[in-house]
Amino acid sequence: MKQKIDISSWNRKEHFEFFNTFEEPFFGITTSIDMTIAYEKAKAMQIPFFVYYLHKTIAAVNQVENFRYRIEENEVVLYDEID
Repeated sequence: MKQKIDISSWNRKEHFEFFNTFEEPFFGITTSIDMTIAYEKAKAMQIPFFVYYLHKTIAAVNQVENFRYRIEENEVVLYDEID
């Protein structure tokens, strides 16, 4: 399920209006992460590291509301869950 966000009263309205004027309204950040423990857990479970990593990433994304926003037809929607 998803719900449409009322942009006029949304606490992120100014950010949305600013970034929405960009051709590509997003940016990326990268960092190094020590994945040794995750790798060892995946191998102990006898599953590919990528599967373990992907599952944990999606679980984390679903815990943070700001990661579940999407822009659809120039409207902001909030998904209950990202698959």
